[in-house]
Amino acid sequence: MTLIIPQNRANSSYSREYKALVFENEPEVLHRFRLRWASWLFNTPLHVRHQEASQVYTFVLTDSLTESEAHGIFHLFVQENKGVSPYRASFGSFEVAEYVSHADFSEWLTSIELFAKNLGINALEIKHYPNCYNPARSTFIRRGLVRHGFGIIQSIDNQFIEVNETDFELGLHVSERRRLRKCMRADFRFEEWSNPPAQEVYGFIQHNRQLLGYSLSFSFEQLNRWLEVFPNHFRVFCVKDADTIASLTLAVRVGEKVLYNFCPADNLAYRTFSPSVLLNKGLYEYTKNEGVAILDLGVSVDAKGFSKPSLSRFKHNLGAKDSEKYVFHKAI
Repeated sequence: MTLIIPQNRANSSYSREYKALVFENEPEVLHRFRLRWASWLFNTPLHVRHQEASQVYTFVLTDSLTESEAHGIFHLFVQENKGVSPYRASFGSFEVAEYVSHADFSEWLTSIELFAKNLGINALEIKHYPNCYNPARSTFIRRGLVRHGFGIIQSIDNQFIEVNETDFELGLHVSERRRLRKCMRADFRFEEWSNPPAQEVYGFIQHNRQLLGYSLSFSFEQLNRWLEVFPNHFRVFCVKDADTIASLTLAVRVGEKVLYNFCPADNLAYRTFSPSVLLNKGLYEYTKNEGVAILDLGVSVDAKGFSKPSLSRFKHNLGAKDSEKYVFHKAI
Protein backbone atom coordinates (compact mmCIF):
# COMPACT_ATOMS: atom_id res chain seq x y z
CA MET A 1 0.00 0.00 0.00
CA THR A 2 1.30 3.44 -0.97
CA LEU A 3 0.26 6.47 1.02
CA ILE A 4 1.01 10.13 0.32
CA ILE A 5 1.60 12.13 3.47
CA PRO A 6 -0.47 15.29 2.96
CA GLN A 7 1.37 18.61 2.87
CA ASN A 8 -0.12 22.06 3.13
CA ARG A 9 1.81 23.64 0.26
CA ALA A 10 0.76 27.15 1.25
CA ASN A 11 2.35 26.79 4.67
CA SER A 12 5.04 24.28 3.77
CA SER A 13 8.62 25.11 4.71
CA TYR A 14 9.98 22.97 1.87
CA SER A 15 12.43 24.97 -0.23
CA ARG A 16 12.23 22.40 -3.05
CA GLU A 17 9.29 20.59 -4.61
CA TYR A 18 9.32 17.47 -2.43
CA LYS A 19 6.69 14.83 -1.80
CA ALA A 20 6.61 12.58 1.26
CA LEU A 21 5.59 8.98 0.55
CA VAL A 22 5.15 6.04 2.89
CA PHE A 23 4.85 2.35 2.04
CA GLU A 24 3.52 -0.32 4.36
CA ASN A 25 5.45 -3.63 4.58
CA GLU A 26 7.11 -2.92 1.24
CA PRO A 27 10.79 -2.05 1.79
CA GLU A 28 11.57 -3.34 -1.72
CA VAL A 29 9.88 -0.22 -3.04
CA LEU A 30 13.22 1.56 -2.63
CA HIS A 31 14.39 -0.20 -5.80
CA ARG A 32 11.99 2.08 -7.70
CA PHE A 33 13.93 5.17 -6.70
CA ARG A 34 17.33 6.47 -7.67
CA LEU A 35 19.68 7.20 -4.76
CA ARG A 36 22.76 9.35 -5.21
CA TRP A 37 24.51 7.52 -2.39
CA ALA A 38 25.06 3.90 -1.39
CA SER A 39 22.68 3.02 1.43
CA TRP A 40 23.90 1.43 4.67
CA LEU A 41 23.43 -2.34 4.69
CA PHE A 42 20.92 -2.23 7.56
CA ASN A 43 18.65 0.12 5.59
CA THR A 44 18.66 -1.89 2.37
CA PRO A 45 15.35 -3.55 1.45
CA LEU A 46 16.76 -7.06 1.80
CA HIS A 47 18.12 -6.50 5.29
CA VAL A 48 14.97 -4.68 6.41
CA ARG A 49 12.94 -7.65 5.22
CA HIS A 50 15.17 -10.07 7.12
CA GLN A 51 14.80 -8.13 10.36
CA GLU A 52 11.46 -9.96 10.38
CA ALA A 53 9.25 -7.28 11.89
CA SER A 54 5.51 -7.84 11.58
CA GLN A 55 5.00 -4.23 10.52
CA VAL A 56 7.40 -1.76 8.93
CA TYR A 57 6.76 1.55 7.20
CA THR A 58 9.23 2.84 4.61
CA PHE A 59 9.26 6.62 4.24
CA VAL A 60 10.65 8.21 1.10
CA LEU A 61 11.28 11.90 0.51
CA THR A 62 11.02 12.26 -3.26
CA ASP A 63 10.39 14.91 -5.91
CA SER A 64 6.85 16.11 -6.53
CA LEU A 65 6.89 15.75 -10.31
CA THR A 66 8.49 12.48 -11.34
CA GLU A 67 8.79 10.58 -8.02
CA SER A 68 11.89 8.97 -9.50
CA GLU A 69 14.58 9.93 -7.00
CA ALA A 70 14.83 9.42 -3.24
CA HIS A 71 16.25 12.43 -1.40
CA GLY A 72 15.73 10.80 1.99
CA ILE A 73 14.78 7.35 3.32
CA PHE A 74 13.69 6.01 6.70
CA HIS A 75 12.30 2.68 7.96
CA LEU A 76 10.02 2.72 11.01
CA PHE A 77 9.26 -0.61 12.69
CA VAL A 78 6.21 -0.90 14.94
CA GLN A 79 6.57 -2.53 18.36
CA GLU A 80 3.22 -2.37 20.20
CA ASN A 81 2.64 1.40 20.55
CA LYS A 82 6.23 2.35 19.85
CA GLY A 83 8.00 3.11 16.58
CA VAL A 84 11.65 2.02 16.44
CA SER A 85 14.46 2.15 13.93
CA PRO A 86 15.94 -0.41 13.55
CA TYR A 87 14.14 -3.58 14.69
CA ARG A 88 17.01 -6.11 14.63
CA ALA A 89 20.22 -4.40 13.50
CA SER A 90 23.08 -2.33 14.87
CA PHE A 91 21.45 0.89 13.70
CA GLY A 92 18.72 2.27 11.48
CA SER A 93 17.93 6.01 11.41
CA PHE A 94 17.63 8.43 8.52
CA GLU A 95 19.61 8.70 5.32
CA VAL A 96 19.33 12.15 3.75
CA ALA A 97 20.91 13.69 0.66
CA GLU A 98 23.46 16.44 1.25
CA TYR A 99 21.38 19.16 -0.41
CA VAL A 100 18.32 18.63 1.81
CA SER A 101 18.01 21.66 4.09
CA HIS A 102 17.21 21.67 7.81
CA ALA A 103 13.84 23.25 6.99
CA ASP A 104 13.05 20.46 4.53
CA PHE A 105 14.17 17.79 6.99
CA SER A 106 12.04 19.33 9.74
CA GLU A 107 8.99 19.39 7.45
CA TRP A 108 9.54 15.73 6.64
CA LEU A 109 9.93 14.85 10.34
CA THR A 110 6.65 16.61 11.11
CA SER A 111 4.80 14.57 8.50
CA ILE A 112 6.33 11.31 9.78
CA GLU A 113 5.36 12.12 13.36
CA LEU A 114 1.77 12.97 12.37
CA PHE A 115 1.51 9.73 10.40
CA ALA A 116 2.87 7.69 13.32
CA LYS A 117 0.55 9.42 15.78
CA ASN A 118 -2.46 8.61 13.61
CA LEU A 119 -1.41 4.94 13.77
CA GLY A 120 -1.59 5.05 17.56
CA ILE A 121 2.18 5.17 18.03
CA ASN A 122 3.03 7.21 21.12
CA ALA A 123 6.85 7.25 21.01
CA LEU A 124 9.69 7.11 18.50
CA GLU A 125 13.13 5.65 19.23
CA ILE A 126 15.97 5.87 16.71
CA LYS A 127 19.38 4.24 16.98
CA HIS A 128 21.83 6.21 14.85
CA TYR A 129 25.09 5.06 13.28
CA PRO A 130 28.44 6.15 14.79
CA ASN A 131 29.36 9.72 13.91
CA CYS A 132 32.65 8.62 12.27
CA TYR A 133 30.78 6.86 9.44
CA ASN A 134 29.76 10.17 7.89
CA PRO A 135 30.44 13.10 10.26
CA ALA A 136 28.72 15.78 8.17
CA ARG A 137 25.46 13.88 7.58
CA SER A 138 25.44 12.46 11.09
CA THR A 139 25.73 15.94 12.59
CA PHE A 140 22.98 17.20 10.27
CA ILE A 141 20.60 14.44 11.36
CA ARG A 142 21.45 14.83 15.07
CA ARG A 143 20.84 18.57 14.97
CA GLY A 144 17.63 18.11 13.03
CA LEU A 145 16.26 15.55 15.47
CA VAL A 146 17.23 17.57 18.56
CA ARG A 147 15.70 20.75 17.12
CA HIS A 148 12.55 18.77 16.49
CA GLY A 149 12.22 17.77 20.12
CA PHE A 150 14.03 14.44 20.20
CA GLY A 151 16.08 13.76 23.29
CA ILE A 152 19.34 11.81 23.37
CA ILE A 153 18.62 8.95 25.77
CA GLN A 154 21.96 7.26 25.19
CA SER A 155 25.33 8.58 24.11
CA ILE A 156 28.17 6.11 24.12
CA ASP A 157 31.69 6.17 22.71
CA ASN A 158 32.26 3.86 19.78
CA GLN A 159 35.88 3.01 18.90
CA PHE A 160 37.19 3.01 15.34
CA ILE A 161 40.47 2.96 13.44
CA GLU A 162 41.04 5.22 10.45
CA VAL A 163 42.40 3.15 7.57
CA ASN A 164 45.13 4.87 5.57
CA GLU A 165 48.57 4.17 4.16
CA THR A 166 50.12 4.12 7.64
CA ASP A 167 51.26 0.70 8.86
CA PHE A 168 49.03 -0.77 11.55
CA GLU A 169 51.99 -1.31 13.89
CA LEU A 170 52.72 2.43 14.04
CA GLY A 171 49.43 3.03 15.86
CA LEU A 172 50.01 0.35 18.47
CA HIS A 173 50.90 0.94 22.08
CA VAL A 174 54.25 -0.62 22.99
CA SER A 175 52.49 -3.38 24.97
CA GLU A 176 50.32 -4.43 22.02
CA ARG A 177 53.29 -4.25 19.67
CA ARG A 178 55.05 -6.71 21.96
CA ARG A 179 52.04 -9.08 21.88
CA LEU A 180 51.88 -8.84 18.12
CA ARG A 181 55.52 -9.85 17.82
CA LYS A 182 54.82 -12.79 20.13
CA CYS A 183 52.06 -14.02 17.82
CA MET A 184 54.28 -13.60 14.78
CA ARG A 185 57.13 -15.54 16.39
CA ALA A 186 54.67 -18.36 17.16
CA ASP A 187 53.80 -18.46 13.42
CA PHE A 188 50.14 -17.60 13.96
CA ARG A 189 48.46 -16.61 10.72
CA PHE A 190 45.49 -14.43 9.82
CA GLU A 191 43.04 -15.61 7.18
CA GLU A 192 39.49 -15.24 5.97
CA TRP A 193 37.38 -18.33 6.59
CA SER A 194 35.65 -18.94 3.27
CA ASN A 195 32.23 -20.62 3.40
CA PRO A 196 32.45 -21.19 7.16
CA PRO A 197 30.06 -23.72 8.75
CA ALA A 198 27.64 -21.56 10.70
CA GLN A 199 27.43 -24.12 13.51
CA GLU A 200 31.19 -24.05 14.11
CA VAL A 201 31.36 -20.26 14.04
CA TYR A 202 28.41 -19.90 16.39
CA GLY A 203 29.74 -22.58 18.73
CA PHE A 204 33.14 -20.86 18.99
CA ILE A 205 31.61 -17.44 19.74
CA GLN A 206 29.02 -18.85 22.13
CA HIS A 207 31.65 -20.79 24.10
CA ASN A 208 33.79 -17.68 24.46
CA ARG A 209 30.82 -15.58 25.60
CA GLN A 210 29.73 -18.16 28.16
CA LEU A 211 33.19 -18.30 29.70
CA LEU A 212 33.24 -14.51 29.99
CA GLY A 213 29.71 -14.32 31.36
CA TYR A 214 28.18 -12.63 28.30
CA SER A 215 25.05 -13.56 26.39
CA LEU A 216 24.83 -13.50 22.59
CA SER A 217 22.65 -10.87 20.96
CA PHE A 218 21.76 -13.13 18.03
CA SER A 219 20.69 -16.73 17.53
CA PHE A 220 22.25 -19.49 15.48
CA GLU A 221 19.37 -19.14 13.01
CA GLN A 222 20.15 -15.46 12.54
CA LEU A 223 23.85 -16.12 11.98
CA ASN A 224 23.08 -18.87 9.48
CA ARG A 225 20.72 -16.54 7.62
CA TRP A 226 23.29 -13.72 7.53
CA LEU A 227 25.96 -15.99 6.07
CA GLU A 228 23.57 -17.41 3.48
CA VAL A 229 21.73 -14.25 2.43
CA PHE A 230 24.52 -11.67 2.79
CA PRO A 231 27.75 -13.57 1.96
CA ASN A 232 29.44 -10.43 0.62
CA HIS A 233 28.65 -8.44 3.76
CA PHE A 234 28.99 -10.91 6.64
CA ARG A 235 32.50 -12.38 6.63
CA VAL A 236 34.39 -14.55 9.10
CA PHE A 237 38.08 -13.91 9.80
CA CYS A 238 40.34 -15.80 12.16
CA VAL A 239 43.84 -16.20 13.55
CA LYS A 240 45.11 -19.78 13.56
CA ASP A 241 47.86 -21.65 15.34
CA ALA A 242 48.36 -24.42 12.76
CA ASP A 243 44.78 -25.80 12.55
CA THR A 244 43.59 -24.42 15.89
CA ILE A 245 41.56 -21.19 15.96
CA ALA A 246 43.11 -18.76 18.44
CA SER A 247 40.84 -15.82 17.63
CA LEU A 248 37.83 -15.25 15.38
CA THR A 249 35.45 -12.49 14.40
CA LEU A 250 32.27 -12.00 12.44
CA ALA A 251 32.81 -8.78 10.48
CA VAL A 252 30.16 -6.83 8.58
CA ARG A 253 30.68 -4.64 5.51
CA VAL A 254 28.20 -2.03 6.70
CA GLY A 255 28.87 0.27 3.75
CA GLU A 256 31.32 0.86 0.95
CA LYS A 257 33.80 2.53 3.30
CA VAL A 258 33.06 0.81 6.62
CA LEU A 259 33.94 -2.64 7.97
CA TYR A 260 32.43 -3.40 11.38
CA ASN A 261 34.34 -5.82 13.62
CA PHE A 262 31.01 -6.99 14.94
CA CYS A 263 31.57 -10.05 17.11
CA PRO A 264 35.18 -10.95 18.03
CA ALA A 265 35.91 -13.96 20.22
CA ASP A 266 39.14 -15.51 21.51
CA ASN A 267 40.16 -19.01 22.39
CA LEU A 268 40.96 -18.28 26.03
CA ALA A 269 43.70 -20.92 26.03
CA TYR A 270 45.69 -18.37 23.96
CA ARG A 271 45.04 -15.42 26.25
CA THR A 272 48.74 -14.83 26.99
CA PHE A 273 49.33 -14.26 23.27
CA SER A 274 46.45 -11.78 22.82
CA PRO A 275 45.78 -13.07 19.27
CA SER A 276 43.10 -10.42 18.77
CA VAL A 277 45.93 -7.94 18.12
CA LEU A 278 46.99 -9.98 15.09
CA LEU A 279 43.32 -10.35 14.14
CA ASN A 280 42.87 -6.58 14.05
CA LYS A 281 46.11 -6.15 12.11
CA GLY A 282 44.75 -8.60 9.55
CA LEU A 283 41.44 -6.74 9.37
CA TYR A 284 43.30 -3.45 8.92
CA GLU A 285 45.29 -4.84 6.00
CA TYR A 286 42.13 -6.36 4.52
CA THR A 287 40.27 -3.04 4.70
CA LYS A 288 43.21 -1.21 3.16
CA ASN A 289 43.18 -3.58 0.18
CA GLU A 290 39.39 -3.26 -0.13
CA GLY A 291 39.37 0.55 -0.17
CA VAL A 292 37.63 0.77 3.21
CA ALA A 293 38.25 3.93 5.24
CA ILE A 294 36.82 2.98 8.67
CA LEU A 295 37.47 -0.15 10.73
CA ASP A 296 34.70 0.03 13.32
CA LEU A 297 35.57 -1.75 16.58
CA GLY A 298 32.18 -1.10 18.18
CA VAL A 299 31.28 0.05 21.67
CA SER A 300 33.03 -1.16 24.83
CA VAL A 301 30.46 -2.45 27.30
CA ASP A 302 30.23 -5.27 29.84
CA ALA A 303 27.63 -8.05 30.12
CA LYS A 304 25.10 -5.60 31.60
CA GLY A 305 25.64 -2.96 28.94
CA PHE A 306 27.69 -0.63 31.14
CA SER A 307 30.87 1.04 29.95
CA LYS A 308 33.93 -1.23 30.23
CA PRO A 309 37.09 0.91 30.55
CA SER A 310 39.50 -2.01 30.17
CA LEU A 311 38.03 -2.89 26.76
CA SER A 312 38.07 0.69 25.48
CA ARG A 313 41.66 1.02 26.74
CA PHE A 314 42.64 -2.08 24.75
CA LYS A 315 41.06 -0.61 21.61
CA HIS A 316 42.85 2.69 22.18
CA ASN A 317 46.08 0.70 22.49
CA LEU A 318 45.32 -0.63 19.00
CA GLY A 319 45.27 2.95 17.72
CA ALA A 320 41.51 3.48 17.89
CA LYS A 321 39.74 6.81 18.36
CA ASP A 322 36.35 7.54 19.91
CA SER A 323 33.21 8.44 18.02
CA GLU A 324 29.78 9.18 19.51
CA LYS A 325 26.87 6.84 18.93
CA TYR A 326 23.41 8.16 19.84
CA VAL A 327 19.96 6.79 20.57
CA PHE A 328 17.16 9.37 20.13
CA HIS A 329 13.69 9.27 21.70
CA LYS A 330 10.56 11.38 21.49
CA ALA A 331 7.07 10.97 22.95
CA ILE A 332 4.45 11.99 20.39
